[in-house]
Amino acid sequence: MRFAGIVLALISPLTLLSQTEPRLDPAQVERGRAEFKSSCGFCHGDDATGNRAPDLVRSTALGHDSNGEVLTPLIRSGRPDQGMPAFSTLTPRQISDIVAFLHHQLDDALASNHVPADYPLAKLLTGNANAGKAFFNGAGGCSKCHSITGDLAGIAKKYSPLELQQRMLYPPKAPKSRAIVRLKNGEVIEGTLVHADEFDVSITDKDGWHRSWPRDSVTVEIQDPLAAHRELMPKYTDADIHNLFAFLAAQK
Repeated sequence: MRFAGIVLALISPLTLLSQTEPRLDPAQVERGRAEFKSSCGFCHGDDATGNRAPDLVRSTALGHDSNGEVLTPLIRSGRPDQGMPAFSTLTPRQISDIVAFLHHQLDDALASNHVPADYPLAKLLTGNANAGKAFFNGAGGCSKCHSITGDLAGIAKKYSPLELQQRMLYPPKAPKSRAIVRLKNGEVIEGTLVHADEFDVSITDKDGWHRSWPRDSVTVEIQDPLAAHRELMPKYTDADIHNLFAFLAAQK
């Protein structure tokens, strides 16, 4: 799996806040624990911290996943070219349970993990700044939302190297996603997304009421402020990440 190079070369995201909301269902977590151990534990370890395959708790995929939108297709289809088989026989609920278990493991790690703020720049700065600039303005699409002379001006002065890298890969939690729910009778309800998976979706509407529906009974449009960052995950190469960081670290 491509995560290996990233996990070994980059500091983990475990000093950041988890994006899983609401709190996880203990029963679902335990089902996921059993399923993960059976299907994934041989390679990733029973606790998901790695064995012959990478540590998933510190992976970029889990760090960018909120409701299974990153992990579900990865589990279902695998990455055969990188040694991870597909798990197409798992049911949607089994996959959802595994996702819940992985988020639980991340939550536990968040409660105990600490990374020194003075982690040396030399261990982080391994990329090419010019290549990072080309990625920023080109394939990465970063310049569509950010500007080196605007919101990112002097960014390397504002944050330590470690913090800058973390903010690049795992942006501080944005305002909560908005959801537009369309019922079959034509009614449209908008609000703040509380939870969404393959089975259910729930929101808090404009009047503060909690509303919930089975996913197959409505049409849902989710407006995710960090969508562009999530979309980068399957596109990033290890070199892209290191180069982009080198470019940002030079912005003083």
